[in-house]
Amino acid sequence: MSRKFQIWLARINVNKGADMSSSRSFQLLFLNQRDLDSIDVSPDEILKAVEDGLRQHGLRQVVLPPKSHLDLEQRYCGHFNILKGYVPSIEVAGIKVVGDYVLNYRHQLPSEIGLLTLYHPETGMPFAIVEATKTTWMRTGAVTAIGAKYLARPDSRIIAHIGARGTARYNILMLSHLFQMEEIRVISKRAESRDRLVKDLREEHGLPARGANSYEEAVKGADIVVDSTRLEAPAVLIHREWLKPGSLLIPYGWVMSIDPQIPFMVDKLVVDDWKQCCEGGQLYPLISSGKLTERHLYGEMGEIVAGQKPGRETPEEQILFWHRGFAISDIMIGYLYYQKAKEQGLGQPLGIFGREE
Repeated sequence: MSRKFQIWLARINVNKGADMSSSRSFQLLFLNQRDLDSIDVSPDEILKAVEDGLRQHGLRQVVLPPKSHLDLEQRYCGHFNILKGYVPSIEVAGIKVVGDYVLNYRHQLPSEIGLLTLYHPETGMPFAIVEATKTTWMRTGAVTAIGAKYLARPDSRIIAHIGARGTARYNILMLSHLFQMEEIRVISKRAESRDRLVKDLREEHGLPARGANSYEEAVKGADIVVDSTRLEAPAVLIHREWLKPGSLLIPYGWVMSIDPQIPFMVDKLVVDDWKQCCEGGQLYPLISSGKLTERHLYGEMGEIVAGQKPGRETPEEQILFWHRGFAISDIMIGYLYYQKAKEQGLGQPLGIFGREE
């Protein structure tokens, strides 16, 4: 590249030719994990934001394209999820990119690391970048808990939680916020992660958690069974005969980990978004083979939250709720944190273009 061309390129102002003054500064707010930890957000606020998003999805009041993926499984045992959506009620569009790397514990990193960008939909101008590792854990836990609110027995007292990665803590905390738990059984393929989570739940939150030594021990007799595993290859961790009448099963790991007969034997199969489920995830092998179709589906969670379909109707119903996670929940949580950060003067303003004052 010639020196003359470099000088010419440097002088080009992106504002010129648009209805914007070249002296005007355009900024976005960056919120890192320290900022998020400094913001006081209650479980009720998180649950309300996510539930509102689910309701709007059920009423078809949002724009939600299926998530896309950058698959690096063969090379690095990981992939990126790209989630995008638009929520008219708050006039915010958003895009989240989150990695899902099963071997990240070897690097002392969480398996999920993400960033969420929020935009003004009328101009496409970004106004916030939010560290999305913690918010992903939160919104996942909130969706799990809201699913249980509508689909589990109200007298549920025993949780079995398979997997101890980042989302596990928030699954259990959000469920315990809505249900009076008497026993929380945790199992993970790595005993150290299981024991660390159990210790945190007991000592930091005063919850009745204990480690289980087998999947059968964890699942049998449980009212709510959550499977958040991140497997490298399909494996049956949950057998259908272990699930008691009236139980709720919530599996959402990327790789199938339940008895493939379970989706066909439950009384109700509920998902968060059927179109997204047809693109990959826990039950995708059954969908891609043509065995599991939309006719097996009872409904989407948003339809139930919006009152278009009933949730649990009898104490004996066995229900499966598969949520893949979608951008609407991320946008609702991200915008909640953005608003609180603005109120509290937190975050780092970053110039995009235009001159700084």
